[in-house]
Amino acid sequence: MIESISFPVLASPSPSPDLHRRILLLTLGMFVLWVSPCLADIVIHEIHYEPEDNTQPGEFVEIYNRGEAPIDLSGWAFTDGIDYTFPPDTNLLPGEFLLIAEDPAFILANHSVAALGPYSGSLSNEGESLELSDALGGIADAVDYRVEFPWPLDSAGQGSSMELVN
Repeated sequence: MIESISFPVLASPSPSPDLHRRILLLTLGMFVLWVSPCLADIVIHEIHYEPEDNTQPGEFVEIYNRGEAPIDLSGWAFTDGIDYTFPPDTNLLPGEFLLIAEDPAFILANHSVAALGPYSGSLSNEGESLELSDALGGIADAVDYRVEFPWPLDSAGQGSSMELVN
């Protein structure tokens, strides 16, 4: 969100409309370059909300950087569904995946994958909205998953997870 933009006072009492248009285009161009890498490149890629053995803390969410540049996730947060804020210096390189787990030690011991976490709350076995926000509070990605067609039915307590395929 931009609160205000200040421009220097121009020497001419009546600047040309062309100058106004150039300043506006330059400002919009800088805004798009600043915002666009954060909003489209990080996606919620996989959700494991109901493990086969529900007595084990095996829930996780996986995010993916589908962009061409590294993304600094410091201060990003899951703000709907589960609660988790990414610690400082959390970076995700292009093409990398990152797990955020209910119990990172359990995931490492049982799946040999390092994960961040733990998060507070839990993933609903009935489906819900998950929202990932950037450090400024803008929504980077959101998923509203369900436990009925057209969502994968094997992810409802059958040991499978839901994964983004397109």
